[in-house]
Amino acid sequence: MPHAVLAETTTDPERPGARAIASFVQQHAQVYADRHDAIYTRLITGLDEGESQAISLAHALQCGVLIDERRGRAAARSLNLPLFGVLGVLVQARRLERIEALAPLLQQMRANGYRIAPALIAAALKAVGEA
Repeated sequence: MPHAVLAETTTDPERPGARAIASFVQQHAQVYADRHDAIYTRLITGLDEGESQAISLAHALQCGVLIDERRGRAAARSLNLPLFGVLGVLVQARRLERIEALAPLLQQMRANGYRIAPALIAAALKAVGEA
């Protein structure tokens, strides 16, 4: 995880999920210094800091990137990076029984301002047998 993404998601401890993210990262993730390579320089003109850093790091590590924003996904695709979205991660977690139910998590995310198209929610719930 790029440092910029960690900072973006945890600097305000009152932001929904900030403490859980910080705890998870401390226990399970590796934080990388922010990058200022050619990929980052090209992306920062059209994407925010976190997305630009995440895509640059994924390109450097030759791995997939977790990104949901449309412009960020398009930029990652242009670099042939494998993409993962939060919804896909949650569907997989439900299938692996790491979470008990998907619907309440999606409701909580939407209540916290996370935008998910209703058609995507319906498809995800159907995929895990909660429709």
